[in-house]
Amino acid sequence: MSDIQPDLIDPSSNDLPIDSVEDVLREQYGLSGQVFPIEGRQNPYFLIDNGHMRYLLKVARADAPLQDIEAEHALMRHILREPDGPRVPEPVVTRDGTDTIVLPLGGADRRIRLLTFIDGIAPPADERPSGRTVAAFGSISAALARSLQDFEHPTLEREPEGDLRKAGPQTVALLSSVSDQEVRDVIAKVMVTALRRIQPLGGSLRVAATHQNLDADAVVGDVADGVWLPTGVTDFTGISRGWLVAGFANTCAYMLANLDGDPFALLPAVRAYHEIHPLTLAELEALWPLTVARTGILAAKAENRRVRFPEDHQAQAETEKRRAVLDAATSVSPTLVLAAVLDATGMAKPLPDIGRLLPDIDPETIRLVDLGIASPLLYGGNWADPEIDWKLLARIAWETGRGSTRYGEFRLSKASTGPGEEAENFALHIDVCVPAGTVATAPFAGTLKSAGPQLVFAGRELALHVEGLDCALDEDTELGAGETLGTVAGAENAVGGLRLRLCRDPDLVPPLFCAPGRAGTWSRLCPSPAVLLSIEADAPAPKHPDRPVRGWKEHLFDARGHGLLDLTGNAPLVGHGHPGLAVAIYRQRLLLDTPFSGPSEAEEALSRRLRDLAPQGLETMLVVRRHDDVLDHALNLARTHAARNGIVGVAPQSANDTAVVCADSMEGAATALEEGDKAGLLLAGIPPHPDDRLPDALDALARTGGLLIVDETSTGWGRPGHHAWGFEASNLAPDIVLAGFPGEDVAVLFTRETIAASLDIVADRPGPVACMAASTILDICDEETLRDNARLVGDHLKAGLEELAARHPTIQAVRGTGLHLALAFEGDAAARTVHDALGENGILTAPGGHARLMIAPPLCFSRESADLLIARLEAILSES
Repeated sequence: MSDIQPDLIDPSSNDLPIDSVEDVLREQYGLSGQVFPIEGRQNPYFLIDNGHMRYLLKVARADAPLQDIEAEHALMRHILREPDGPRVPEPVVTRDGTDTIVLPLGGADRRIRLLTFIDGIAPPADERPSGRTVAAFGSISAALARSLQDFEHPTLEREPEGDLRKAGPQTVALLSSVSDQEVRDVIAKVMVTALRRIQPLGGSLRVAATHQNLDADAVVGDVADGVWLPTGVTDFTGISRGWLVAGFANTCAYMLANLDGDPFALLPAVRAYHEIHPLTLAELEALWPLTVARTGILAAKAENRRVRFPEDHQAQAETEKRRAVLDAATSVSPTLVLAAVLDATGMAKPLPDIGRLLPDIDPETIRLVDLGIASPLLYGGNWADPEIDWKLLARIAWETGRGSTRYGEFRLSKASTGPGEEAENFALHIDVCVPAGTVATAPFAGTLKSAGPQLVFAGRELALHVEGLDCALDEDTELGAGETLGTVAGAENAVGGLRLRLCRDPDLVPPLFCAPGRAGTWSRLCPSPAVLLSIEADAPAPKHPDRPVRGWKEHLFDARGHGLLDLTGNAPLVGHGHPGLAVAIYRQRLLLDTPFSGPSEAEEALSRRLRDLAPQGLETMLVVRRHDDVLDHALNLARTHAARNGIVGVAPQSANDTAVVCADSMEGAATALEEGDKAGLLLAGIPPHPDDRLPDALDALARTGGLLIVDETSTGWGRPGHHAWGFEASNLAPDIVLAGFPGEDVAVLFTRETIAASLDIVADRPGPVACMAASTILDICDEETLRDNARLVGDHLKAGLEELAARHPTIQAVRGTGLHLALAFEGDAAARTVHDALGENGILTAPGGHARLMIAPPLCFSRESADLLIARLEAILSES
């Protein structure tokens, strides 16, 4: 019995006087301290606390079996010598060096022993354990088993109560008193099914010393970060020699009862156990059937107790719980559970010998089609066509009549644009185009289970699922490897299509796709059918699965097809992946990429477009490669024009220049400008807050004769929706305007000719490809009326955010217009929390500094995405 969480009682209820116990401690062990009787033990136990350590004094009858006590002490000492063993009590010897001593106590001879006491608490009753708790049980079970590897003692040969090598007879004995035939049949069927899976593996299972009953009553634990974790072992009665994996299976069955029978919730324990004390492939195959067998025994025990105590309501409740756990555990394919176990441990079961399905087709003639996330065949949203996969396969196979998709690729056509959502897009099959009439032969010996359009051919270890095959055979026909199975359906001289799947479970119809998070499990259950064609048709695993590899409008996709919303302002104005932009860049790159002594045609075309869009009165332009360069030119123009060096900046970009005085507010900017030695004021294009005292700063600037410089890098080209430029919302009249194109190597300066004439500028001109990209972006904005979209969707988004702010005071204000908005929070910590939470939900935003969060999607941002952003924000703010 475990010694954790003792219930202390009043000393008067114990027949052993406290002073007698104190005498024993002092005379036999040289110890003193407070003595507390412990309730609930068959023999008297006492907790001893001397202020430095705590001990457990156990009192038994003098004729108690000494060999059991000696065995328990030997176990403890052996485990304590192992550096990685779990925490266990330590026997304390008497002054004479003996483990136990017999003394007259309370009117009778008693055998007394003393152990160190492990502090802790029992796991919460009837509470679903967390993943950390489950993993910790796996770790402590493995650590204990590993520490017992070299332990030898006669006590190990005792037959443990939970020995799963005799699960069948145990169940029969327990059910003998149960008269409900339906209940008996259910449990018996479960046990027979489990034993059929265990018996072929029995000879391969290691026999070792292990704890056959490591559960809540055998461990002590502590709470860490609000989670109870087992930290030590206090009961050793279940340790004996048996199947190593059976001991762990008993622990899994204990946890399964509090995990609603969900086998996949046990995977953290399996992974943790295997990392410490690796299991063999046979043991991993036996683990789940053994766990089910133990669950069946526990259900039979509950039924047996209910029959013996029909009026016991607790027995009735336990019976119902055990039935529910057993039903849930057996509702899942055991082969699928094994696949999950193998995935958790990084193990794989080898395939049997498999012959070719289409022996007349030369594997070298089969061309592969790439339908993955980064496929060049997918562009411009064509993956939204529900038939795109077949169309592309047919195009690839057109020349030779032979083609195949790839197994194990994350299909873009099945991916979801919903941020944070996991679509089922991992391909567990291949589609093959070959000439109609091609003969198909059995790749292994087996039986035809279904001969219709969904042909199923089951072998001893694998089942083959085929669509697109004409098969004239009857169901239940047995075929040897290489015998004719059918022919590829289709008209003469036409190309036929086959869909191929393999599955290790003959009773399971495997899915065509699974979610990326289950790919490891399902790929073990449904191995690649490419082996049927003797081709390498498995897609390579992505090296960086979490990195974005493709963009489309406001969406990003990582290498597994998880969708993200890009609201960072880094996307091109027209959105990611625009086919018109890609074509223009491709064509220009074929013509010319590097600028020569004069402007290229692409640069001249861009200049003409820019003149049409120049802010009123600022018709002189400078086009350069980088934003930093155009900002330097703007500051130098202001300094030369005003014959002063100082610049006051209220913009994030201003910090790069050491001569720029960075002001946190308009009031600070006005104060700095009043000093009279400043050449200009640098602002960002986002409209200021009404309380920012912009007029004061502008009045101070006018008195100094300085220039107003507005950086429209993040707000230009119609992003504000209601205006072409952000400064127009504040009715400003800047002297110099900077603007750029997100993602492109083009930056523009607009100013008056009188200002530009004051400085001889030598600029690093952008290349023709960058110029063509910028021109095309401006053309697309006009053709697709993206400025109107920025206004309409931006107004809708801002209204929704303002309504959200009214309900959640964490958001203090919503600033900006169109598709350049800023959420102002009560502090930097709140802004960062929301930014991080949105990121975890697949929505990427940009921290704006000063407790702000920037929302700057491309101009093609959809109303649906705006509503999704509002909904996710609502959920985050409600939770926090």
